[in-house]
Amino acid sequence: MKLVSSKIGILILFSVTLLSACIQKDYVFFGESENWRVQYTVTDDSGCNATKGYIKYLGNDSMPEQLEFSVDNTEGASISLDENGMFFLPYGCSNATEGSELEASIKWNSQSETIQLPLK
Repeated sequence: MKLVSSKIGILILFSVTLLSACIQKDYVFFGESENWRVQYTVTDDSGCNATKGYIKYLGNDSMPEQLEFSVDNTEGASISLDENGMFFLPYGCSNATEGSELEASIKWNSQSETIQLPLK
């Protein structure tokens, strides 16, 4: 009987350890200015830390046709917004984690902004 309960205890401990290793954690970084809203999500998966997110134009002036955008110290990219003033970031990888301090940089129509992205 003692051997059976010992095996059950080991099996439960192994299962909990295995399940906790498979759990992914999302870190959502979010910031907003008068002109822009940025959300950047990093999934801590013990691998490349997959990223996704979006930027949205909030300004009162006409929507820019082209802009340069970078986040998480990546090289800036020239992008176009959709008809709703949004751009969904393509899949990427990041070193950002829970304690990271991120910022987004946006340049458009001879203007520029840097938006702090604290962890939400």
